Amino acid sequence: MPFPGSLGLVMESLAIGVLVGLERRSSQKRIGVRTFASICLAGTLTWWRSPQVAYGLLALLVPLLTVLNVYSLFADGSLEITTSVAVLVTALLGILVGQGLWLEAATCAALVTMLLAWKVRLQGFAQAITIQEVRGAVIVATIGFVGYPLLPARPIDPWGVIDIRAAWVGVLAIAGIGFLNYIVLRLWGARGIVWTGLLGGFINSRAVAIELAVRARGDPARLWPVAMFGILSSNTAMVLRNGLILAVVAPASLRWAAPALGAMLGTNVVLAVAYRTRSIEPMSLRLGSPVALKQVLAFGVVFLIIGVAGALAQRFVGHVGFLLVSGIGGLVSSASTVVAAAVLAAQGRIQPNVAAYGVTLASMITLLSNIPAVHTLGNNKPATRRLMFLSAISIAAGIVGLVITTWVVRS
Repeated sequence: MPFPGSLGLVMESLAIGVLVGLERRSSQKRIGVRTFASICLAGTLTWWRSPQVAYGLLALLVPLLTVLNVYSLFADGSLEITTSVAVLVTALLGILVGQGLWLEAATCAALVTMLLAWKVRLQGFAQAITIQEVRGAVIVATIGFVGYPLLPARPIDPWGVIDIRAAWVGVLAIAGIGFLNYIVLRLWGARGIVWTGLLGGFINSRAVAIELAVRARGDPARLWPVAMFGILSSNTAMVLRNGLILAVVAPASLRWAAPALGAMLGTNVVLAVAYRTRSIEPMSLRLGSPVALKQVLAFGVVFLIIGVAGALAQRFVGHVGFLLVSGIGGLVSSASTVVAAAVLAAQGRIQPNVAAYGVTLASMITLLSNIPAVHTLGNNKPATRRLMFLSAISIAAGIVGLVITTWVVRS
């Protein structure tokens, strides 16, 4: 990528040093703009002279930073560890500029400045993380970087339907989405039911419906309107999640599913907005970590079973068999069903339109399957009837979307 010569590199080197120095000065540190700008420029100039001179600069910075930390320790009893590391990083960024890697240097400078500026938020985030969440992050990393390369690259059965590596990719995708949403939900969910419903729906819409129904049971008059809004929000997130999975794994299928999923998504948004009360009660959920080992393995097993059953049903029974499996899968886990359908479509085992119909059917079945759980645990017949009516509206919108898709294709 072109860049305007040596003068431009010099100006970028100075800009990087100024950027980091401004942040350090705003944090009331002893080293500021001029020092950081000079260090970054020195890194660039010494590299142009020779790599050995640049390495000598880095070596010279070590005793200077030692003196800085000793002075700070005697002055106010603190150490300038972060600032010292920032000085070394700034010198390295200057060397990157000297090597002509100006885009990489600029990107790293922006990231370093953000890390320095977000000290308080990052510390608060680190203190809020529990050991269960750390274990969840380890599980996600293990799934992605350790387990995946060890799995067979091809199906292990004679019919070519048991693809463990494809199942593992689906597990990683859902586990990663669930982990990120769990963190955001725990940090922001208590601020309002809209976050609780949306973020919880990305993880497990049925869990949201059950939890809100149980909580609303204690004070029906005040909490059921809030719970209903949260359930509608979670349904919206569920449909959106299913569409995003298709967009990432099987984009060709999304073209077929977009009218139906879009109609269901838009309808749920309108219903949720129309149902929103003026006073929204914060209601936090106890969904548990979405990347607990037991849950991850359970999702993988369900995903594999649905994928194998769907492939076999498509092969021996046809489209109707696959749709039947998708409908049953929607009763168990719409996320597993959607990932399985998307993977089968991406591998060419089913047609894109069949996968789209299966995903739409699974989403509809999931909406319906929430109703018995809400009725049993919420113990509120008017609320159950209301949820049935609203779910029927959403499903009807999806059916209209399917009809439109079929009509457009045939025309």
